Amino acid sequence: MLLAVDIGNSSIAVGGFGREAEPLFTVRFSSAEQRTADEYAADLRKALEQHGIAPEAVTDGAIASVVPLLTQTMKAALELLGLQRVLTVGAGVKTGIAIRTDSPAELGADIIANAAAAATLTEGAAIILDIGTATTVFALNDKKELIGGAILPGIRSSLEGLRNATAQLPMVALSPRDAMGKNTADCISSGVLWGHAMAIDGFIEKFSALEGMGRAAIFATGGPASLILPLCGAEIQSQPFLTLKGLRVIYEKTRKTKVC
Repeated sequence: MLLAVDIGNSSIAVGGFGREAEPLFTVRFSSAEQRTADEYAADLRKALEQHGIAPEAVTDGAIASVVPLLTQTMKAALELLGLQRVLTVGAGVKTGIAIRTDSPAELGADIIANAAAAATLTEGAAIILDIGTATTVFALNDKKELIGGAILPGIRSSLEGLRNATAQLPMVALSPRDAMGKNTADCISSGVLWGHAMAIDGFIEKFSALEGMGRAAIFATGGPASLILPLCGAEIQSQPFLTLKGLRVIYEKTRKTKVC
């Protein structure tokens, strides 16, 4: 069995994969740089036991991380579980896609994993959204080349930035109501949520017009995606485990073996 680990700025998603493309289970932990490998190993062992999986059944691991301090901690945690092989997505790792950006080494491992998964979900081009602490919108053309994208503040980052930069605007609970608010709280909620959806629709329109991007499939992942996707005009397929699936794809291409 493979444990796929997606380390984000706010949380860590873990998925267990057998022979199927869908994860057998998923679990999420908070991203805490002060936690030790022993603590994460204990959490992982507990999660396996809760899903009826013996720790010794897990032999392989794959990590995508945007938090460098946690990368080695999690790798050590997986090794404490007894995993024989742990792959960390980075430069030189086989992904099944070509990266055609100015500085491929600067791309986040999560963006690469998302693109690797998207390449297996459609025969043509794809636009890939990851809505989290930051929101990323990236384009994979019909030649399976990752040609670029956009990164914008996530909805929570936008809300906190607005609150911290103003004297009178309150922190509000975000609720996807009408685009036009009738009070301050609703106006803020509208600006953050509908503004985010409109930005995403705008990037989709721009990217879809590029050469090699015609009739692109659009995939979205990330916790806040459920708030944003209903507000978007584009037809977007929700893929909650896209990054984890991409880690599985990359692991199999790198090891030239099927997960079992």
